[in-house]
Amino acid sequence: MNDPYEDRSMPADSSASGYDEDDLADIENMKPPELDYYAVLNLSKTASEEDIKDSYKRLSRIFHPDKHSDPALKQAAETKFHVINKAFEVLSNPQLRTAYDEYGEEGINTKWEIGHRVKTPQELREEYARLAREKREMELESLVRSRNEITVNINASRVFKEEEILTPFGGTAYAKKNSGGYLSALKRTEIMQLYMKNSFETQFGPRTQFIVGGQMSSRNGMGGGNIIGTIRHTFNEKLNVELGSSLLNPRIGVLKGTYSIDPLTFITGSAQVRNFQGPAPLVLTFGRRITKGATGYMTYRTGEWAIGSWGPVFERRREFSSLALGVSSQDENRAYQIEVQTGLMQSHISVDHTWTLDRSTKVRVGGNVSTTAGIHASIGGDRKVTQHVKVGLALEVSLSGIVIFNIKVKRLGQSLTVPIILAGEFNPKIAFWAAVLPICAITALDTGYVKPKRKKERAQKIAELRHIHADFIAKQKKEAEEAIELLRESTARKMLQEQEKDGLVIVQAHYGNLDAAPELGLVVDVTIPVQALVNNSQLIMPAGHSKSHILGFYDPCLGEKKQLKIRYEFQRRMHEVVVTDLASVAAPVRSHLLA
Repeated sequence: MNDPYEDRSMPADSSASGYDEDDLADIENMKPPELDYYAVLNLSKTASEEDIKDSYKRLSRIFHPDKHSDPALKQAAETKFHVINKAFEVLSNPQLRTAYDEYGEEGINTKWEIGHRVKTPQELREEYARLAREKREMELESLVRSRNEITVNINASRVFKEEEILTPFGGTAYAKKNSGGYLSALKRTEIMQLYMKNSFETQFGPRTQFIVGGQMSSRNGMGGGNIIGTIRHTFNEKLNVELGSSLLNPRIGVLKGTYSIDPLTFITGSAQVRNFQGPAPLVLTFGRRITKGATGYMTYRTGEWAIGSWGPVFERRREFSSLALGVSSQDENRAYQIEVQTGLMQSHISVDHTWTLDRSTKVRVGGNVSTTAGIHASIGGDRKVTQHVKVGLALEVSLSGIVIFNIKVKRLGQSLTVPIILAGEFNPKIAFWAAVLPICAITALDTGYVKPKRKKERAQKIAELRHIHADFIAKQKKEAEEAIELLRESTARKMLQEQEKDGLVIVQAHYGNLDAAPELGLVVDVTIPVQALVNNSQLIMPAGHSKSHILGFYDPCLGEKKQLKIRYEFQRRMHEVVVTDLASVAAPVRSHLLA
């Protein structure tokens, strides 16, 4: 017989006490878990009919009321045996099991309640009032949605530019313009361009939206703006069309449409008319999903063109025809895009790749080789600093051009973008420090402010949750303690059987936040429940077992990550294993624990 833990157990995770600082939204929506029928019978969701029957028979022998003569235990057994019967009734029926797997308790269409009232009438009224208020806010938001973009182009190249001076020997040297100090140098920055765009979207019907947008641009004291109205309509699941027009000069008309040929194939097209001075430039894209996560596409742009004398002559055209082939892909962990374009005036190859480090942080690297702009590279990232605010930084470098540092702040539908020109020509020194300093600044901000702030907010929210659900936790604890008393006698017999054959004997097991101080009561003794799960020297612990107070488990530290620490004897040798975050167990492993 092999050691059921040997070489396969997961060691204690040194990061178990740490948390993803981005889980506050999950905690906000946290509520006491519903009873899991699979956990009641100590089964996985892939359990066979035989597994369900065997588990039911085994638990019935323990929890049947007739097995207990003590009045208090008999009453506790009746309650738990009723739940076990209900779980077996649902999971042994293929139709009910399918409905339960898909929709939970509501899916089986029964009036029998297994939940608990965890709030007072006043708290329930406040909860309903909050939900109603949020619903009204969402309805208002869906009626009128506002989007605002501000871009401020800043030229700071004169701050870092070195000036040419003559040496006493007739040579040439370079020195920084540092007269007047750093403040004087910063005064040499100038705002090159200011661009603002704002739009309001309102729903006209289930399939129609109306958008009013305005934009303005100012450069060196000169500028202009326009107002554009757009109607967007979805005819069916395959076709949607967008029609827009400006209200002021220059007159611009836009027509866009997307048609889904089949679930894997689509085609889009757009046409833009400017003052009717020539035929509308067209952009046509044909795309098709080529793998599970990747889509290939081909885009053709006509550029400006003419029919006879209607349209600009070649020398005055600002847009020229081109053909692009590309592949794009996006999933939870990364996204990339590769494109090759050839055209009359400009051809390029571009690559972009984005990695998702966690739910709040993304890093992007891109490169472009063009016949007109040369080699261009960029690196950047963005991070969510609060629930609604995201900050992004990026560095763009062109070997034959300028060095630009981009700052972008987004909050809900509002965004502010500030491109700062650091050098008018490629400068390795400036490019290096422009990349290093922001990373150091963000790291310091994240370590010194963001993470401590989130940790404090998380602790406050968990304390609030424990207060709100105190009655629920107390009831779960009581029912788990009752289950342990019901399991005590049968577990003692099982332990003797395992000892006789040098099998698996659970010496001690604790569950909860093992790093917390003992006086906080965030760890419970689950030695008896764990030993009760041992069968033929194997321990089976499927996902959800830690939610089952029927089997003697309950959550002693709501909102925190938990560990299960087990000291066990197998073949007369002592062992110890720590399993981190049992809530993440995905399937039963019949020979050992798995986190």
